[in-house]
Amino acid sequence: MTLIAILTLAALCFAKTPKFTGKIVAYNLMQHESKTASAVQNEETVVLSVPEQKKKYIKVVFASFGTTQIEPKYFGGTEPLTVEVLRDHTCDENSPVFVSQTSVEQMGGTYLLTDAFKSSPPGKIKTLECYAAIYRKK
Repeated sequence: MTLIAILTLAALCFAKTPKFTGKIVAYNLMQHESKTASAVQNEETVVLSVPEQKKKYIKVVFASFGTTQIEPKYFGGTEPLTVEVLRDHTCDENSPVFVSQTSVEQMGGTYLLTDAFKSSPPGKIKTLECYAAIYRKK
C-alpha cells in the first residue's frame, strides 16, 4: 500500500502541468476592486477564452498576497494570457452570469465582460470548469 502511495505521488510530481493560453473574457469585479495590502491573501477570478481546448471557456483563480495577480494589460481582452494551472473541481460553476456593466445589485456573483467581449459575450455556459493558477519563480 505504501509503495502505491509513493508511486502515485511521484507520478503527480513529474506530471506535466497543463498550460492554457487565452484572452480574458470577463472577471469577478468584486475581487478585482477589493484587494488589500495586508497579510490576507487576495484572489482574482477570470474567465478565459481557450479556443484550442475541449471547453471553449474556463475559469481561472489566481491567489497571492500581493495586490496584483494579473498584469492590467490583460483586462482589455485583447492580449493573450498564458498560465499554468491545476484542475480544481471545488470551484466549478454552473450557469455563470456575464454583464457588460454592473450595478450594486449585480456585483456579487457576476462577471464583468472585458471591452473586447462586450459586443460578443459568450453564450449560455452550463458548467464553467475551474482551475487554480500556479506561480513559478522566473
